[in-house]
Amino acid sequence: MLKGKDGWRQRFHLMPPEGWLNDPNGLCQFQGIYHVFFQYSPNEPGPDGRKARTWGHYAGPDLLHLEFCGVPFWPVDPVDHDGCYSGSALVQDDEVLLYYTGNVKQPGDHDYTYSGREANEILVKTDGKTFGAKQTVLVNSDYPADCTCHVRDPKVWKEGDAFYMVLGARVEGSGRDVQTDYGEALFYRSGDGVSWKLMKTLTTPERFGYMWECPDYFEIDGHKILGICPQGLEPEKYRYQNIYQSGYWLVDGELEGEQSLHDFTEWDYGFDFYAPQTFVDEAGRRLLIGWVGMPDEPYKNPTAKLPEKSWENCLTVPRELTWEDGRILQNPVPELEALRYDETQIYPDQEMILPDGAGDFEISFMEESEEEKWEISIGDGLTLIYDEGEFRMELTEAAGCGRTVRRRQIPSIDFLRILVDCSVAEIYLNDGETVFTTRFYPDYEGERQDLCVSFRCGSAAITGWKMKCTETNTELI
Repeated sequence: MLKGKDGWRQRFHLMPPEGWLNDPNGLCQFQGIYHVFFQYSPNEPGPDGRKARTWGHYAGPDLLHLEFCGVPFWPVDPVDHDGCYSGSALVQDDEVLLYYTGNVKQPGDHDYTYSGREANEILVKTDGKTFGAKQTVLVNSDYPADCTCHVRDPKVWKEGDAFYMVLGARVEGSGRDVQTDYGEALFYRSGDGVSWKLMKTLTTPERFGYMWECPDYFEIDGHKILGICPQGLEPEKYRYQNIYQSGYWLVDGELEGEQSLHDFTEWDYGFDFYAPQTFVDEAGRRLLIGWVGMPDEPYKNPTAKLPEKSWENCLTVPRELTWEDGRILQNPVPELEALRYDETQIYPDQEMILPDGAGDFEISFMEESEEEKWEISIGDGLTLIYDEGEFRMELTEAAGCGRTVRRRQIPSIDFLRILVDCSVAEIYLNDGETVFTTRFYPDYEGERQDLCVSFRCGSAAITGWKMKCTETNTELI
């Protein structure tokens, strides 16, 4: 049992002060200040919190010193009274344009998939501190006629003098059935960011799930990318293991012409990762932040029922994206290294105690040991195993709260980085070629949040650091 203070609250991951958190929204850096908005239900930490979602807001001069700024707007208007859903930010001259989907459920006998739901795309302008009036820029009649009522999550960017928006959509198949509906991306063009016209739709030749959520379109090292969260994929042993997925397509063709999608790659193979969004900061880095959670998950998080400051979910650390050998690599931003202290060299078959439950580990495997079996145990509840080309993340029943195992075939592993933060772990393999993220719940005892990390790694060089609490989370623990 968890005793004393809440030892599951993270020390360097963004999380809600209390209540429910999900998708990151409106990520940007404006006049030197980073802004991280997110889906938020401050008064309801459990799944019912999704019924009244709005946005929460963090901001600060760097990625380690973000202050919670409260709620920028509430779902109280006719265009969004059933939720301010996900969206994005576009820095434009001396202001930031925030776009989101206003969810409206009409009264009556509706299923809210094929009838009864309004998906209004809404614009709010801000200087980062004050927020202007809501302006509706797209409504259901602006979407293709074969779309269902599920159209949402605008990602907006600008190229030259033109504004572009991509929306995720569920298109009606034969018989109004989840088995025949299919996902699609809707692309719009605008000259002013207010008046939009449908430019094209983009999908795959063969059906790839029934709904595409949280689209993201960008270029990296000259390669066009479409990120999506497809729903309705059949699970396989080594991919599509969660109820819903998050990944990206490589895109061939020009934005204002015909395009095709190929080589879908999942962003993360762990239990808890969804709705990622990317942005470019003022240093020119392409950064990604994802939700450490999963909609409609079959497992639960016990933090929603804590007697003091109930809360649920968090965001990943910011990840810098780079392109190498035909793929995107993800790695924690270098700023996180400023939180490291008490560097320790760890020998294989030894352990390291994290008195505050937070640590950072780098493991370099010797060439002759890359094919060997090895294990790393975190808090007696989470185990990382590599055996004959298969990497596994395994959780005990108590620590996983319904999570069991996730796996991926990886021919060899030469480098591993592990971020541990009280009740979340992010695992980066081979310099970010493959990533696993999960929540887990160690059985902390008493006031001290001791967490033991033990290594059975054969021939490996292991360096570990304890991690300080960010200023962001100082008042949350």
